[in-house]
Amino acid sequence: MTKKLILASASPRRKELLSQMGLAFSVCPACGEEKSGFQRPEDVVKELALQKASEIAKKTEEDALVIGSDTVVAFEGRILGKPADKEDAFRMLNMLQGASHMVYTGVAVVDAKTEEILVHFVDGTKVSMYSMTEEWIRSYIETGEPMDKAGAYAIQGGCSLWIKGIEGAYSTVVGFPAARFYHELLKAGVDLLEQFGKKQYQACIFDFDGTLCDSVESIAVCANHALRDLGLKEVSPADYKLLVGDGVDMLVRRLLSRNKAESGELFDRLKEKYMEYFREGCCYHVTPYPGIPELLKELKDMGAKLGVISNKPHANTVDVIHQVFQEGVFDWVQGQTEEIPRKPDPAGALYTAEKLGVEPKNCLYIGDTGTDMKTGTAAGMYTVGVLWGFRDQKELEETGAAKIIREPSAIGKIYRGEEYYD
Repeated sequence: MTKKLILASASPRRKELLSQMGLAFSVCPACGEEKSGFQRPEDVVKELALQKASEIAKKTEEDALVIGSDTVVAFEGRILGKPADKEDAFRMLNMLQGASHMVYTGVAVVDAKTEEILVHFVDGTKVSMYSMTEEWIRSYIETGEPMDKAGAYAIQGGCSLWIKGIEGAYSTVVGFPAARFYHELLKAGVDLLEQFGKKQYQACIFDFDGTLCDSVESIAVCANHALRDLGLKEVSPADYKLLVGDGVDMLVRRLLSRNKAESGELFDRLKEKYMEYFREGCCYHVTPYPGIPELLKELKDMGAKLGVISNKPHANTVDVIHQVFQEGVFDWVQGQTEEIPRKPDPAGALYTAEKLGVEPKNCLYIGDTGTDMKTGTAAGMYTVGVLWGFRDQKELEETGAAKIIREPSAIGKIYRGEEYYD
C-alpha cells in the first residue's frame, strides 16, 4: 500500500500552501476540543499541532503521514485569537498598529501506522506594522476579512498595505512554514516531493452539460418551444443528447436538419426564439449528477482549483452554475463569448487554466463528448471522459480520452495520482 499524506486542518491557507509545494494530499480536519496546559504562545501552538495530528492519525485506517498545525498571533506574550465581533477586531488591530508582534505556527507530523512523531516544531516570525488611522481600521473590518483571522488580519490580504516588515518566514504568518516543514521532514528521512509530489494535478476543469449536470431537459424544453413557435416539428428529449455539446449555432443547425429545413433566415429566427426561452429556462430541472457534489467537496479539500468551460453562452453558464452550486465552489466559470472560440478550440480551456493560475499540464480536463476530448487534448491537459453523460465509450475513445470513467469518485483518485483501473 502506498503511504498517503493527510492534512488535519480545514484551513484554506494551509491547503493552498501545500498545493503550491506540488504535493498530493487529502484533508481530514481535526475536530477535538483544543486545550493546552501551556502559557507561552509558542508552546501552545506546538502542543495543539500535535493534538490535531494525533487525533486524525488514531482515526484513519490508511497508511499515512498526518500533518497537524496551529497558528497564533501574540502581542507582548499574550495570544490574540479570532475576534469575537467587530469591536474586538478593532481592539486587536488598534493594539497591533504602529508596533511589532509575533506569529507562531506549530507543526507536527505523525505516522498513522506506527504512531511515531516524525516532526514536531514551532516557527516564529516577527511582524512590524505601520501606524493605522481609526478610519482605515474600521473600513478594513467592514470588508469582513479580519473576522476569521487570528489577530484580526491577513498578511496576504487587505492588511498587506500596512505590513512594514517581517523577520522570519512569510508562510509562517500565512499559517504554515512550508520550507521548514519540508526540510524538517528531510532530516527525518522523508522526501516529500519524491513520495507525494508525483503525478500531482493542481486544477480540474469541467465541461458542464452531461458532465457536472443533467441539463438535457432544460435544453429540450426551450428548443421545442422555439420549434413550435415556428411551426417546426419537435424533437424527442432523449435525442437532444446527440444534438448538444457544440454550441448554440450547431444545435440550431441540427434542429433545422431534423426538420429538413433550410438555414438562411430561419436559422436566425429559431436561434433568437431559442435564446429567448433559454434566458428564462436555462436552469429548468437542471441537477448535478449523483456523486458530483461530493466529488467537488473532496477536490476542494485537496486544494484543487476548479473551473468550468461550456459552449453555452457565457451569461447562461454563469447563471446556471450559481443557481445549481454553492457560491465559491468554482474558481472560474467560462461560457461561449465572441472573444473565445467554442470548443473543440482549446482557447477557452487555456484561458481558464490561466485564470486559475495553473499550467495546462497540471490540469485534469473532464467531459462527456468527443468535442471535450478534442478540447482537453489540444490544450495539453490530461483528458478524462465520463460515461454518465450524453455520449458513449466509443466516441470518447476515438477522440483521444486518456482515461474513461464510470463514476465521479474516480476523478478524486486520478487527481491524487493513484493508479485507477475501471
